[in-house]
Amino acid sequence: MNRSWEEIFMENCGPARIQLLSIISSLALVPLASLFFGSICAFYNSRKNFHPLFSFCFLTLLTLYYSSTTILAIRNIIFSIYGDNFQQPERNADLIIKNCERLYMAINFYIPPLIAISILERLIATTFSRYYEHARPWYLLGIGLACASILVYIEFSNRHELLAAVSTKNIQTLFAITCSVSLCLLLLANRAKSKHGRAKSALSERYQVNENVRALRVQIPVVVIDTAIQIMFLCSDMFWKAGQVLNLNNCYDDDRYLNKFTAFRLIGFTLQYFIPCIVMFHFTQFCCNSIRRRPNRRIKSVSPHPETTPITVLSIRNVLGMPLTGEHIGASGQEAHFKNLHDQWNA
Repeated sequence: MNRSWEEIFMENCGPARIQLLSIISSLALVPLASLFFGSICAFYNSRKNFHPLFSFCFLTLLTLYYSSTTILAIRNIIFSIYGDNFQQPERNADLIIKNCERLYMAINFYIPPLIAISILERLIATTFSRYYEHARPWYLLGIGLACASILVYIEFSNRHELLAAVSTKNIQTLFAITCSVSLCLLLLANRAKSKHGRAKSALSERYQVNENVRALRVQIPVVVIDTAIQIMFLCSDMFWKAGQVLNLNNCYDDDRYLNKFTAFRLIGFTLQYFIPCIVMFHFTQFCCNSIRRRPNRRIKSVSPHPETTPITVLSIRNVLGMPLTGEHIGASGQEAHFKNLHDQWNA
């Protein structure tokens, strides 16, 4: 029996199924947005422990995560409430849904280049660790953000054009490759600095290397998770035609398109849950205290072994061979010694 295109679309991606997808996404996004907000507050309280450029990049990255998650949650909640009536153009709900979709895509497209910029910032900090502590290369950050904005504008403006889909995918692939290669170079550079540069390096360089180690403990898991999500959606779009953006035109050709899109989107949300948890684990005292590694307390007191030789205490003597502390005289001599020191320090 031949079916019309409208019947195929209503069976594969009807309003009821789209509404169910919005409800499922809303249930996953609301707790995720709350966790991202908590991670922003946690890192903001510890931002002064890192270089200002790293703090700016990482705090902006967490803010983008929170904004995109919140906007998408608002969009799905409104769509879940209004359901079939969203197609009326005069409704305020339809206007809010369209604007939320645009804001979500614009913010979501900006996350990969910002991750690449933050990795390059740490790579520069590791390579020039001797001079980077007091350096403030904001102009380099401005140039990177300007270049990223141009690529994001091209990617965002051509997101619905069929002929420009190849260039959009190429930009996403470029960001994924840049993040992966930069992360590998950063790990190699930081390992070389940590292994060969601490003993003979200056104090500022050793401080910068230690800061890099603390920053990478948080940055590396976030970069790996986000890059894995990017690669997953690129592969799903290439092999199963189910990318990160919902394309209802695929419902005419694939009966299981909506199921594939829902599965990959839920996997992406699940992976994103690890990002705020990792940040809160490192920067909050009350979160995950039970799984933090702590030193073991001794139940019994430690007593010296009977065969252990007593430790000799060195005493400082003057030119006449008498101890300066006055211990050869007794308690009165030691009291006079400390009184003399007190008078000299307060003179």
